[in-house]
Amino acid sequence: MSAELIGYIASALVIVSLVMTSVLRLRLISLVGAVVWFIYGLMLGQPPIYATNGIIIVINIYYLFQMFTAKHYFKLLEVDRHSAYLRSFLAFYQADIGKFFPSFKYDAEQIDLAYLVLRDLVPVGVFLTERDASGRSLVNLDYVIPGYRDLRPGKFLYEELDQMLPQKGVRTLYSVPGSEKHHDYLRRMGFAPVLEATSGGLYQREMTG
Repeated sequence: MSAELIGYIASALVIVSLVMTSVLRLRLISLVGAVVWFIYGLMLGQPPIYATNGIIIVINIYYLFQMFTAKHYFKLLEVDRHSAYLRSFLAFYQADIGKFFPSFKYDAEQIDLAYLVLRDLVPVGVFLTERDASGRSLVNLDYVIPGYRDLRPGKFLYEELDQMLPQKGVRTLYSVPGSEKHHDYLRRMGFAPVLEATSGGLYQREMTG
């Protein structure tokens, strides 16, 4: 591989890292980009390039280590479906929510349960359920704000729901994926496709609590 091609790859990685909304992904891509720039600098024999990126590699590794080993305080807070704060939260992130859930429209009268996911007491996610015509508990919205989409809020959410929802009479959760990424997220959270669903777009999760 030529030095010029490696330089283009390194530049592309820098550009990609700048559009990441997740701090974790930004750090990971920045690390890979710095490694490629380091190799590029060595191939050209340019100390300013490989020395600078050597330092960037160390900095990224340090902060990634901090991120992977940090202990975060999570809390699941049930809120009233008519909560003014909940409405403000949904309105503020409306455009971003629409990217993942294009058909979402908040109607408090249809909501059965509403929760906020707190990370170090910062509201980073919202979880809403509703009852459909068959009486099934359907996930109306499961959303995490940009910068916190590292699956930890989701894993915490469903661990808590496993204990809380059965007490409210909910033994099975159903969800309709909004996108291909959402399909993958549901599988990671323990959902499985409903085989008898005619559209093939329905997932279910048995609560284990």
